[in-house]
Amino acid sequence: MALERQTVRSWAASSMESTPSMGDSIGDAVTTYIGEAEATQRRVLSAGDVTQDERGLRELVQNGAYRSAINLTARLLTIYGQGLGRAGHPSKHSPHSLQLWFTRIALLVKAKEFQVAQAEAEPFGQLDKPDLFYQFYPEMYGGRPGSIASFSFRLLLAELPMHCGKPKESLTKLFSILATVKQMIRNLKDGVCEDGNPMEISDSDRSDSIRLWTGRETRIMWTGRETRIMHSIVNCALSLKDYVLAMDMLGQLCERDGAPRHMLLSALGRLHLQLGDISGAEVCFNEASEVRGTPPDLRELVDRGLLAMAQSQFSEAYTFFQQASHLEPSNVMILNNMGVCLLYGGQLKEAIAVLESAINQNPVHGLQESLLLNLCTLYDMESSKGRRKKFALLRQLSKYQADAPTAILEKLYG
Repeated sequence: MALERQTVRSWAASSMESTPSMGDSIGDAVTTYIGEAEATQRRVLSAGDVTQDERGLRELVQNGAYRSAINLTARLLTIYGQGLGRAGHPSKHSPHSLQLWFTRIALLVKAKEFQVAQAEAEPFGQLDKPDLFYQFYPEMYGGRPGSIASFSFRLLLAELPMHCGKPKESLTKLFSILATVKQMIRNLKDGVCEDGNPMEISDSDRSDSIRLWTGRETRIMWTGRETRIMHSIVNCALSLKDYVLAMDMLGQLCERDGAPRHMLLSALGRLHLQLGDISGAEVCFNEASEVRGTPPDLRELVDRGLLAMAQSQFSEAYTFFQQASHLEPSNVMILNNMGVCLLYGGQLKEAIAVLESAINQNPVHGLQESLLLNLCTLYDMESSKGRRKKFALLRQLSKYQADAPTAILEKLYG
């Protein structure tokens, strides 16, 4: 069916109108609570410090300068007439412009600017508007059918409401996408194209498209996309505390040929622990160990540690986490759990020492949100010196990190 031609306007362009340039939140916090002298020593890449293209964007992201990267996407989108100040101006979408929008909104989520991300994503709807399909631009793409937007963009927009406190809305969108993908897989198996049209397609292309659970191709095959959606549904179900749905999805994933069953069984076991079902968790962990059939790896050691914690065996749990830490010394999740075990064992100072050591040994990697939040909580429990110690963490953040979520900064100077 031919799409009706009309004046092409970027529905997305107007959504950036109210979005200000992203500032340096860490620098602002240091200036306010420690002083300008300290803030002047801060060095962070800005959008103007890199090449004004995708290479510069990658450099900013690789350096953790997410807010600067967001600012650069605004500059790059002006090339397509979709940047700041371009509301209502005619423009055309392309794979490149939509990839920039995907990158921008993903970075806003990464920076935990969820409301801004939602506002900018709203004009895209379900990515089903006419000018988001190749057929809308016959002079550019001939008779090529299909969506210009990537699958990852579609999945991101479906997940976004969950980040904004609307997990039910995300769940509805995810199940809608899942139904579409399942239909596409059925179409391929029936010998037609993904969209159901009887277009010529080689046997090799068709077999590639429906290949299940190979690991190498899960990102590009429709069945791989189905897997990604199901994992997103699990996360959304957990956000809703719908543990029955989460278990059902994990169970379906376990039944697939070639699925990483030991990892999925481990995830099921951890879900049982969240529910307080220790015996159910133990069954899953034991089955995961049998499926793996090798000496305990990092995941199994963590599983054993979590199980011991649930049974209030904190000394034993600490031993398991310590063994896991030897395999992956920079794993923040493991170090956090070691700190929790020490705390519940009545060793507050030792718990603080473990988390501080994780930061001091590798500040770039160790200054992560969960570890910082836990360490701030321990400082508050320790003594009145907690505020001074938290300011020391803020100094380290300023020295080693380009960005930090607002929740961390508020915890550090609160």
